[in-house]
Amino acid sequence: MKFPLRSTIQIGSYVAKQKRAGARFPLVLMLEPTLACNIACIGCGKIREYESNKARLSVEECVDAGVQCPAPVVSICGGEPLVYKGIEDVVAGMLEMQKNIELCTNALKLQEFLSVFKPNPRLTFVVHLDGMREIHDYICDYQGLWDLAVDAIKAARAEGYRVTTNTTIFKETKVEDVLQMMDYLTNEVGIDGMLVAPGYQYSQIDPNLTMTRAEHEQKFKIIKAAARKNGYRWLASPVYQEFLAGERKLACAPWGSITRNPYGWKGPCYLLTDGIFPTYDALLDGIEWDEYGPGNDDRCEHCAIHSGFEPSAAFEAASNLKDTVRSTVWTLTG
Repeated sequence: MKFPLRSTIQIGSYVAKQKRAGARFPLVLMLEPTLACNIACIGCGKIREYESNKARLSVEECVDAGVQCPAPVVSICGGEPLVYKGIEDVVAGMLEMQKNIELCTNALKLQEFLSVFKPNPRLTFVVHLDGMREIHDYICDYQGLWDLAVDAIKAARAEGYRVTTNTTIFKETKVEDVLQMMDYLTNEVGIDGMLVAPGYQYSQIDPNLTMTRAEHEQKFKIIKAAARKNGYRWLASPVYQEFLAGERKLACAPWGSITRNPYGWKGPCYLLTDGIFPTYDALLDGIEWDEYGPGNDDRCEHCAIHSGFEPSAAFEAASNLKDTVRSTVWTLTG
């Protein structure tokens, strides 16, 4: 299975219940306890958006975000969550609420935290890995980070933790490098899954680094075909894969992944900040959601990030029998 059975059932039941209610609803809470980080990636929009990275949420504020937002999945990101003092208490609080946690990390501190946490089907370490050694160390501006990250992944897997990776493809990224990484992680490391998405052109990122929609569609046609042929554990639903490859259109669902950071509840999405709100309900009521997405806002024109489009793929898959069956089969197979 792509995901633990209990989590799959929980998320599926949540989506079905919320769709019957007919209102907008999030699948993922993007929680940023801190904006501080121990590296400075050249493709990081957070460095450019915020003048200071010293702001942080309290543990109580983090846990309260999980109370306010009903999303069954919590992506703990940032910043680097493992430099946040109290991260183990945040994880414990989310697990107590039966949230499914994706703790995103560059893995510099991961090995020292393997004794702090305990393996749990609801806890996944998501390790940032932007390709094989040369391109990853270049994007992260940190020589030797790839080796440290891979060693940490192997150590976490050996301890019984669920581990996936998160890869952003940039203009300079060669598709062959991505496929080599996917093959290595699948067949040599035995990773639980890989998130792979394009770095797209918007105001916070250097346009010489990122891609237009046409550029990323060309690369993802190749990735999609290779992943299917070779059985790579790519954690992209069939509908989202088709969208990335330019074979299907999707409307963005920015409310599908709601962001809470040290400044408040941020909207409309993880990457764009047009408003900061004091509560989750205020965010839902305060953003004109239909004004965003490709065709509505120029900043969104080339976007295909999974935080906005994977939820819309899930919503669409739940709306017709064919896509429901395809997504179910994809989820239940290795």
